[in-house]
Formats: sequence, C-alpha cells, structure tokens
Amino acid sequence: MKIKIELTDTFYTSIERAFKAPILGDATKFLNGYRFQPPITGFEEDETWGQVNGIRYPVTSGNFWLSRGRLFTDKILSRNENEFWKWTIYDFKIRFMFFTWKAIGEWKVLEREPNRIEVYYSYTFYSKNIFLHLCTMLFCSLQWKGMMRKAIKGIKLQAESKLPFVYER
Repeated sequence: MKIKIELTDTFYTSIERAFKAPILGDATKFLNGYRFQPPITGFEEDETWGQVNGIRYPVTSGNFWLSRGRLFTDKILSRNENEFWKWTIYDFKIRFMFFTWKAIGEWKVLEREPNRIEVYYSYTFYSKNIFLHLCTMLFCSLQWKGMMRKAIKGIKLQAESKLPFVYER
C-alpha cells in the first residue's frame, strides 16, 4: 500500500536552475530539520550523485529520537534534463521507520514563460504491510508533508539565487 504527498510552487528563475536545485543544490540548507527530524549535516559516498543510479548517504548529528550517522540510502532512478528527476530513499537506519520500506521522490519542472517555472514535488511512501499502513499515513501527514513544505521553500531560495550548486553535473 502506498501514500502520495504532492506539492506545487512557482519558481522565478531559469528552467535549468529550477531543475537542478533539489538534487544538485546544497541539501543541508533545505533539509535542515523539522519536528522529529534533525538537520542533515552532510552526505557520505556521494561521488556519483547527480547521475542516474548515483547514490549518497544523508547523515545527521542525531537528536533524542535519532542516532547520529546515516539515515538511509538515497538513489537517483531517472533524470530527464530540465524536465524531471525521480529518486528513491530506502534502507532506513531509523528505528521508528519500521512501517515503511521505501519512498519514491519526484521533481518535475515546466516552463510557463521565461523565468516562470511551475514545480511539482512529490513523495510516495510504501508501507511494509497493510497492518502498518495507518502508521505510514500518520507519518506522511504529520511529519513528511511538513518537511516537504519547508524543503521546497529552501530549494526555491537556492534556485532563485545565483549561488553555485554543490554538485555541478
């Protein structure tokens, strides 16, 4: 069983910057904590990040709820230049994520007019079984959707700035 969370926004920048910002930008600036989730402080083994099948491991300094270290595996599934990204997060190292086995993220951009880009951002979480589906629903509505709302604001700031991206690929 799955739960999908979707957000949209309008970015006032080039299609290229709106496309690259969420994956190639500095994620420590927009994955900077929300409720139970401590900030992402960096990434390990990210040499292939930005390429299809590229992997990285988000790390955190931890908090009361989560241990310090890797949170999960982040892998790019597909990339269509200046159109969309699709990635997955899996192999959760977080004890309280017992109810889900993976999530698929999507980022799509569409140029409505020059420097006016419509952005679509979603995550689909997959419950481990039907009995844990309620936990997935609660987590997505109470925690993950808020993280996404906060993240899209930070992604927008990076996209609309002139700052270089962390990964130039």
